[in-house]
Amino acid sequence: MRLWAASILLWALRGGGARADDLSASAAVGAGAQGQATYGALELHLDQAWSSAHLGLGVRGVWDDGTFRRSDWSSIADAVTIVRDFTATDELEGGGHLAIAAGGLAPSHVGRLVDGYRATLDDRWRTGVRTSAVTEDTEAVLEIDDVIDPVVIAGAVDYAVAAPWHAHVAVAVDPTAPGRALDTRIASSIETGASYRFDGDSARTELGGSLVAELGLGFTAVAYADSTIVDGDLRYTLRGDARGGSGTAGNMFGPLYRVERVTQWQRAHDGELQGGSFGATAGIANPNGWLELGVRTRPGLGTLGTINAGTAMAKRIQAAVWAAASPNDAAGAGELRVVWAKRLFSALQAARIYQFTDPMQPAAVWSVTAWFGAASS
Repeated sequence: MRLWAASILLWALRGGGARADDLSASAAVGAGAQGQATYGALELHLDQAWSSAHLGLGVRGVWDDGTFRRSDWSSIADAVTIVRDFTATDELEGGGHLAIAAGGLAPSHVGRLVDGYRATLDDRWRTGVRTSAVTEDTEAVLEIDDVIDPVVIAGAVDYAVAAPWHAHVAVAVDPTAPGRALDTRIASSIETGASYRFDGDSARTELGGSLVAELGLGFTAVAYADSTIVDGDLRYTLRGDARGGSGTAGNMFGPLYRVERVTQWQRAHDGELQGGSFGATAGIANPNGWLELGVRTRPGLGTLGTINAGTAMAKRIQAAVWAAASPNDAAGAGELRVVWAKRLFSALQAARIYQFTDPMQPAAVWSVTAWFGAASS
Protein backbone atom coordinates (compact mmCIF):
# COMPACT_ATOMS: atom_id res chain seq x y z
CA MET A 1 0.00 0.00 0.00
CA ARG A 2 2.83 2.41 0.79
CA LEU A 3 4.41 1.87 -2.65
CA TRP A 4 1.07 2.46 -4.34
CA ALA A 5 0.51 5.68 -2.41
CA ALA A 6 4.04 6.87 -3.12
CA SER A 7 3.63 6.31 -6.86
CA ILE A 8 0.38 8.33 -6.91
CA LEU A 9 2.03 11.17 -5.01
CA LEU A 10 4.98 11.13 -7.41
CA TRP A 11 2.63 11.19 -10.40
CA ALA A 12 0.80 14.17 -8.91
CA LEU A 13 4.06 16.02 -8.42
CA ARG A 14 5.49 15.33 -11.87
CA GLY A 15 2.57 14.60 -14.18
CA GLY A 16 0.97 16.88 -16.70
CA GLY A 17 3.74 19.46 -16.73
CA ALA A 18 2.14 21.23 -13.76
CA ARG A 19 3.70 24.41 -12.50
CA ALA A 20 4.95 24.73 -8.93
CA ASP A 21 2.19 27.20 -8.06
CA ASP A 22 -0.42 24.57 -9.05
CA LEU A 23 0.74 22.34 -6.20
CA SER A 24 -0.15 22.72 -2.54
CA ALA A 25 0.36 20.57 0.54
CA SER A 26 -1.01 20.75 4.06
CA ALA A 27 -0.84 18.96 7.40
CA ALA A 28 -3.27 19.18 10.31
CA VAL A 29 -3.89 17.68 13.74
CA GLY A 30 -7.36 17.24 15.19
CA ALA A 31 -8.69 16.58 18.68
CA GLY A 32 -12.19 16.17 20.06
CA ALA A 33 -14.77 13.58 20.98
CA GLN A 34 -16.94 11.06 19.15
CA GLY A 35 -19.72 9.61 21.23
CA GLN A 36 -18.23 8.51 24.56
CA ALA A 37 -14.68 8.24 23.16
CA THR A 38 -11.96 10.82 22.71
CA TYR A 39 -10.93 11.43 19.12
CA GLY A 40 -7.51 12.35 17.78
CA ALA A 41 -6.30 12.53 14.19
CA LEU A 42 -3.35 13.46 11.99
CA GLU A 43 -3.98 14.33 8.33
CA LEU A 44 -1.69 14.99 5.38
CA HIS A 45 -3.08 16.44 2.15
CA LEU A 46 -1.73 17.15 -1.32
CA ASP A 47 -3.51 19.08 -4.10
CA GLN A 48 -2.43 19.28 -7.73
CA ALA A 49 -4.16 21.27 -10.48
CA TRP A 50 -3.93 21.12 -14.27
CA SER A 51 -5.79 23.07 -16.94
CA SER A 52 -8.66 20.56 -17.13
CA ALA A 53 -8.14 18.36 -14.07
CA HIS A 54 -7.65 18.46 -10.32
CA LEU A 55 -6.33 15.82 -7.93
CA GLY A 56 -6.55 15.88 -4.14
CA LEU A 57 -4.84 13.15 -2.11
CA GLY A 58 -5.08 12.66 1.62
CA VAL A 59 -4.05 10.30 4.39
CA ARG A 60 -5.59 10.35 7.87
CA GLY A 61 -4.63 8.40 10.97
CA VAL A 62 -7.25 8.23 13.73
CA TRP A 63 -6.89 7.42 17.43
CA ASP A 64 -10.08 6.42 19.32
CA ASP A 65 -9.56 6.75 23.06
CA GLY A 66 -5.83 6.84 22.37
CA THR A 67 -5.83 3.60 20.33
CA PHE A 68 -4.89 3.75 16.65
CA ARG A 69 -7.81 2.73 14.42
CA ARG A 70 -6.28 -0.07 12.37
CA SER A 71 -9.56 -0.91 10.64
CA ASP A 72 -9.13 2.15 8.37
CA TRP A 73 -6.04 0.49 6.84
CA SER A 74 -6.77 -3.23 7.24
CA SER A 75 -6.28 -4.19 3.57
CA ILE A 76 -4.47 -3.09 0.44
CA ALA A 77 -7.83 -2.00 -1.01
CA ASP A 78 -8.07 0.74 1.63
CA ALA A 79 -5.33 2.60 -0.26
CA VAL A 80 -8.00 3.83 -2.68
CA THR A 81 -9.31 6.15 0.06
CA ILE A 82 -6.18 8.25 -0.49
CA VAL A 83 -8.02 9.71 -3.50
CA ARG A 84 -10.09 12.45 -1.87
CA ASP A 85 -11.00 14.64 -4.84
CA PHE A 86 -10.32 13.99 -8.52
CA THR A 87 -12.08 15.80 -11.38
CA ALA A 88 -11.34 15.93 -15.10
CA THR A 89 -13.21 17.16 -18.17
CA ASP A 90 -12.71 16.83 -21.90
CA GLU A 91 -14.52 18.98 -24.46
CA LEU A 92 -15.76 17.08 -27.53
CA GLU A 93 -15.12 18.42 -31.03
CA GLY A 94 -18.76 18.18 -32.06
CA GLY A 95 -19.98 19.88 -28.89
CA GLY A 96 -20.63 18.46 -25.47
CA HIS A 97 -18.14 17.04 -23.00
CA LEU A 98 -16.96 14.06 -20.98
CA ALA A 99 -16.38 14.36 -17.24
CA ILE A 100 -15.26 12.18 -14.35
CA ALA A 101 -15.15 12.76 -10.60
CA ALA A 102 -13.75 10.50 -7.89
CA GLY A 103 -13.40 10.74 -4.12
CA GLY A 104 -16.03 11.89 -1.67
CA LEU A 105 -18.95 12.57 -4.01
CA ALA A 106 -21.58 15.27 -3.62
CA PRO A 107 -25.15 14.05 -2.89
CA SER A 108 -26.37 11.98 -5.83
CA HIS A 109 -29.32 12.61 -8.14
CA VAL A 110 -29.92 9.97 -10.84
CA GLY A 111 -33.25 10.21 -12.62
CA ARG A 112 -36.09 9.94 -10.12
CA LEU A 113 -34.49 6.86 -8.51
CA VAL A 114 -31.61 8.36 -6.53
CA ASP A 115 -32.80 11.48 -4.73
CA GLY A 116 -30.05 13.23 -2.78
CA TYR A 117 -28.39 10.02 -1.60
CA ARG A 118 -25.22 10.61 0.44
CA ALA A 119 -22.62 7.86 0.75
CA THR A 120 -20.87 9.17 3.88
CA LEU A 121 -22.95 9.10 7.05
CA ASP A 122 -19.99 8.06 9.22
CA ASP A 123 -16.43 9.38 9.65
CA ARG A 124 -14.84 6.92 7.21
CA TRP A 125 -13.53 8.10 3.85
CA ARG A 126 -15.60 6.65 1.03
CA THR A 127 -14.17 6.92 -2.47
CA GLY A 128 -16.79 6.86 -5.18
CA VAL A 129 -16.67 7.45 -8.94
CA ARG A 130 -19.07 9.46 -11.10
CA THR A 131 -18.81 9.78 -14.89
CA SER A 132 -20.96 11.73 -17.33
CA ALA A 133 -21.20 12.35 -21.06
CA VAL A 134 -23.16 15.14 -22.75
CA THR A 135 -23.67 15.56 -26.49
CA GLU A 136 -26.17 17.56 -28.53
CA ASP A 137 -28.97 15.00 -28.09
CA THR A 138 -27.79 12.65 -25.33
CA GLU A 139 -26.98 12.93 -21.62
CA ALA A 140 -25.62 9.95 -19.67
CA VAL A 141 -24.33 9.40 -16.15
CA LEU A 142 -22.88 6.37 -14.35
CA GLU A 143 -21.73 6.25 -10.74
CA ILE A 144 -20.79 4.07 -7.78
CA ASP A 145 -20.95 5.53 -4.29
CA ASP A 146 -18.01 3.59 -2.74
CA VAL A 147 -15.68 1.34 -4.70
CA ILE A 148 -14.77 -0.66 -1.56
CA ASP A 149 -18.18 -0.91 0.10
CA PRO A 150 -20.75 -0.18 -2.65
CA VAL A 151 -24.32 0.47 -1.59
CA VAL A 152 -25.66 2.39 -4.61
CA ILE A 153 -24.60 1.76 -8.22
CA ALA A 154 -26.66 3.86 -10.62
CA GLY A 155 -26.82 5.09 -14.19
CA ALA A 156 -29.15 7.00 -16.48
CA VAL A 157 -29.49 7.99 -20.14
CA ASP A 158 -31.64 10.78 -21.57
CA TYR A 159 -32.11 11.02 -25.34
CA ALA A 160 -33.84 13.67 -27.45
CA VAL A 161 -36.01 11.42 -29.61
CA ALA A 162 -37.71 14.39 -31.28
CA ALA A 163 -36.68 17.59 -29.53
CA PRO A 164 -38.14 19.00 -27.38
CA TRP A 165 -39.45 15.52 -26.52
CA HIS A 166 -37.04 13.33 -24.58
CA ALA A 167 -37.03 9.72 -23.42
CA HIS A 168 -35.03 8.45 -20.46
CA VAL A 169 -34.14 5.26 -18.64
CA ALA A 170 -32.38 4.86 -15.29
CA VAL A 171 -31.22 1.96 -13.11
CA ALA A 172 -30.14 1.90 -9.46
CA VAL A 173 -28.88 -1.16 -7.58
CA ASP A 174 -27.89 -1.96 -4.01
CA PRO A 175 -25.88 -5.20 -4.35
CA THR A 176 -26.06 -6.14 -0.65
CA ALA A 177 -29.37 -4.80 0.66
CA PRO A 178 -30.46 -6.36 3.98
CA GLY A 179 -33.47 -8.59 3.40
CA ARG A 180 -34.94 -11.02 5.87
CA ALA A 181 -33.06 -11.84 9.07
CA LEU A 182 -29.43 -12.82 8.46
CA ASP A 183 -29.91 -12.49 4.71
CA THR A 184 -28.97 -10.00 2.01
CA ARG A 185 -30.34 -9.52 -1.48
CA ILE A 186 -29.98 -7.24 -4.48
CA ALA A 187 -32.34 -4.28 -4.26
CA SER A 188 -32.88 -2.66 -7.64
CA SER A 189 -35.08 -0.08 -9.30
CA ILE A 190 -35.65 0.66 -12.99
CA GLU A 191 -37.19 3.85 -14.38
CA THR A 192 -38.49 4.59 -17.85
CA GLY A 193 -40.23 7.77 -18.91
CA ALA A 194 -40.60 10.76 -21.19
CA SER A 195 -40.41 14.52 -20.81
CA TYR A 196 -40.93 17.81 -22.63
CA ARG A 197 -38.31 20.56 -22.34
CA PHE A 198 -38.72 24.29 -22.63
CA ASP A 199 -35.31 25.79 -23.41
CA GLY A 200 -34.58 29.50 -23.34
CA ASP A 201 -31.47 31.66 -23.36
CA SER A 202 -31.16 31.59 -19.57
CA ALA A 203 -33.72 29.04 -18.40
CA ARG A 204 -34.77 25.43 -18.85
CA THR A 205 -37.94 23.76 -17.61
CA GLU A 206 -38.67 20.05 -17.96
CA LEU A 207 -42.06 18.42 -17.43
CA GLY A 208 -42.19 14.65 -17.42
CA GLY A 209 -43.54 11.38 -16.18
CA SER A 210 -41.98 8.03 -15.30
CA LEU A 211 -42.83 4.51 -14.30
CA VAL A 212 -40.55 3.08 -11.60
CA ALA A 213 -40.30 -0.68 -11.06
CA GLU A 214 -38.76 -1.78 -7.76
CA LEU A 215 -37.99 -5.41 -8.53
CA GLY A 216 -39.70 -7.76 -6.14
CA LEU A 217 -41.57 -4.91 -4.43
CA GLY A 218 -43.89 -3.07 -6.82
CA PHE A 219 -44.48 -0.18 -9.22
CA THR A 220 -44.71 3.60 -8.81
CA ALA A 221 -45.93 6.34 -11.16
CA VAL A 222 -44.07 9.67 -11.00
CA ALA A 223 -44.96 13.10 -12.39
CA TYR A 224 -42.25 15.75 -12.09
CA ALA A 225 -41.14 19.26 -12.98
CA ASP A 226 -37.55 20.56 -12.95
CA SER A 227 -36.53 24.14 -13.65
CA THR A 228 -33.21 26.01 -13.81
CA ILE A 229 -32.89 29.78 -14.21
CA VAL A 230 -29.61 31.67 -14.67
CA ASP A 231 -29.53 35.40 -13.95
CA GLY A 232 -26.00 36.74 -14.23
CA ASP A 233 -23.95 35.02 -11.54
CA LEU A 234 -27.07 33.65 -9.85
CA ARG A 235 -28.40 30.17 -10.56
CA TYR A 236 -31.86 29.15 -9.30
CA THR A 237 -33.07 25.53 -9.26
CA LEU A 238 -36.52 24.14 -8.52
CA ARG A 239 -37.51 20.47 -8.50
CA GLY A 240 -40.81 18.91 -7.56
CA ASP A 241 -42.62 15.62 -8.04
CA ALA A 242 -45.64 13.57 -7.02
CA ARG A 243 -45.43 9.79 -6.66
CA GLY A 244 -47.84 7.00 -5.96
CA GLY A 245 -47.58 3.23 -5.88
CA SER A 246 -46.43 0.16 -4.00
CA GLY A 247 -43.02 -0.91 -2.69
CA THR A 248 -41.35 2.21 -1.26
CA ALA A 249 -43.48 4.48 -3.49
CA GLY A 250 -40.28 5.26 -5.41
CA ASN A 251 -38.46 6.55 -2.29
CA MET A 252 -35.80 3.85 -1.92
CA PHE A 253 -32.49 5.68 -2.49
CA GLY A 254 -32.85 8.87 -0.43
CA PRO A 255 -30.32 10.89 1.62
CA LEU A 256 -30.42 8.51 4.61
CA TYR A 257 -30.51 5.25 2.67
CA ARG A 258 -27.32 3.85 4.25
CA VAL A 259 -29.18 3.83 7.57
CA GLU A 260 -32.74 3.18 6.40
CA ARG A 261 -31.73 0.22 4.22
CA VAL A 262 -31.41 -1.98 7.33
CA THR A 263 -35.19 -2.53 7.49
CA GLN A 264 -36.47 -0.80 4.37
CA TRP A 265 -36.69 -3.71 1.93
CA GLN A 266 -38.55 -5.99 4.34
CA ARG A 267 -40.97 -3.23 5.35
CA ALA A 268 -41.64 -2.43 1.69
CA HIS A 269 -42.16 -6.14 0.96
CA ASP A 270 -44.73 -6.26 3.77
CA GLY A 271 -46.64 -3.30 2.27
CA GLU A 272 -45.80 -0.80 5.03
CA LEU A 273 -44.30 1.87 2.73
CA GLN A 274 -46.77 2.04 -0.17
CA GLY A 275 -48.95 5.06 -0.90
CA GLY A 276 -48.48 8.62 -2.14
CA SER A 277 -45.42 10.85 -1.83
CA PHE A 278 -44.64 14.48 -2.64
CA GLY A 279 -41.26 16.21 -2.77
CA ALA A 280 -39.86 19.66 -3.52
CA THR A 281 -36.38 21.19 -3.58
CA ALA A 282 -35.34 24.81 -4.08
CA GLY A 283 -31.80 26.11 -4.44
CA ILE A 284 -29.79 29.22 -5.18
CA ALA A 285 -26.07 29.49 -5.94
CA ASN A 286 -23.50 32.06 -7.00
CA PRO A 287 -19.69 32.23 -6.87
CA ASN A 288 -19.87 33.20 -3.19
CA GLY A 289 -21.92 30.26 -1.95
CA TRP A 290 -25.01 28.11 -2.23
CA LEU A 291 -28.19 27.13 -0.40
CA GLU A 292 -30.57 24.25 -1.14
CA LEU A 293 -33.59 23.21 0.91
CA GLY A 294 -35.70 20.11 0.36
CA VAL A 295 -38.70 18.32 1.83
CA ARG A 296 -40.38 15.01 1.00
CA THR A 297 -43.35 13.17 2.44
CA ARG A 298 -42.84 9.39 2.58
CA PRO A 299 -45.49 6.86 3.62
CA GLY A 300 -44.29 4.72 6.51
CA LEU A 301 -40.97 6.57 6.83
CA GLY A 302 -42.20 10.05 7.71
CA THR A 303 -41.40 13.47 6.27
CA LEU A 304 -37.76 14.03 5.30
CA GLY A 305 -36.13 17.46 5.36
CA THR A 306 -32.72 18.38 3.94
CA ILE A 307 -30.39 21.37 3.86
CA ASN A 308 -27.17 21.85 1.90
CA ALA A 309 -25.47 25.24 2.26
CA GLY A 310 -22.04 26.79 2.24
CA THR A 311 -19.86 29.75 1.39
CA ALA A 312 -16.84 29.95 -0.86
CA MET A 313 -13.59 30.94 0.82
CA ALA A 314 -13.71 34.67 1.56
CA LYS A 315 -10.57 36.41 2.76
CA ARG A 316 -10.22 34.19 5.79
CA ILE A 317 -13.48 32.36 6.53
CA GLN A 318 -15.37 29.49 4.95
CA ALA A 319 -18.39 27.55 6.25
CA ALA A 320 -20.59 24.67 5.09
CA VAL A 321 -23.40 22.51 6.43
CA TRP A 322 -25.36 19.46 5.25
CA ALA A 323 -28.15 17.72 7.14
CA ALA A 324 -31.04 15.33 6.57
CA ALA A 325 -33.65 14.42 9.16
CA SER A 326 -36.76 12.26 9.43
CA PRO A 327 -38.81 11.24 12.49
CA ASN A 328 -36.62 8.16 13.01
CA ASP A 329 -33.15 9.05 11.68
CA ALA A 330 -30.98 12.13 11.28
CA ALA A 331 -27.45 12.89 10.11
CA GLY A 332 -25.54 16.04 9.36
CA ALA A 333 -22.25 17.87 9.54
CA GLY A 334 -21.06 21.45 9.70
CA GLU A 335 -17.64 23.04 9.46
CA LEU A 336 -16.21 26.51 10.07
CA ARG A 337 -12.73 27.09 8.66
CA VAL A 338 -10.53 30.12 9.38
CA VAL A 339 -7.27 30.98 7.61
CA TRP A 340 -4.75 32.82 9.79
CA ALA A 341 -1.50 34.59 8.93
CA LYS A 342 1.53 32.73 7.56
CA ARG A 343 -0.61 30.08 5.87
CA LEU A 344 -1.95 28.65 9.11
CA PHE A 345 -5.56 27.52 9.42
CA SER A 346 -7.96 26.09 11.95
CA ALA A 347 -11.37 24.44 11.68
CA LEU A 348 -14.21 23.38 13.92
CA GLN A 349 -16.34 20.42 12.82
CA ALA A 350 -19.56 19.23 14.47
CA ALA A 351 -21.60 16.29 13.22
CA ARG A 352 -24.24 13.72 13.98
CA ILE A 353 -23.00 10.54 12.35
CA TYR A 354 -23.53 6.81 12.50
CA GLN A 355 -21.18 4.02 13.52
CA PHE A 356 -21.60 0.87 11.43
CA THR A 357 -19.65 -1.49 13.71
CA ASP A 358 -22.73 -3.71 13.51
CA PRO A 359 -24.15 -3.07 10.00
CA MET A 360 -27.59 -4.25 11.13
CA GLN A 361 -27.70 -1.85 14.08
CA PRO A 362 -26.18 1.53 13.13
CA ALA A 363 -25.57 3.66 16.21
CA ALA A 364 -26.00 7.45 16.06
CA VAL A 365 -23.35 9.52 17.86
CA TRP A 366 -22.36 13.17 18.09
CA SER A 367 -18.87 14.22 17.05
CA VAL A 368 -16.97 17.47 17.66
CA THR A 369 -13.39 18.01 16.40
CA ALA A 370 -11.09 21.02 16.40
CA TRP A 371 -8.34 21.12 13.77
CA PHE A 372 -5.18 23.17 13.46
CA GLY A 373 -2.81 22.98 10.50
CA ALA A 374 -0.51 24.63 8.02
CA ALA A 375 -0.54 24.79 4.21
CA SER A 376 2.13 25.56 1.63
CA SER A 377 -0.15 28.01 -0.20
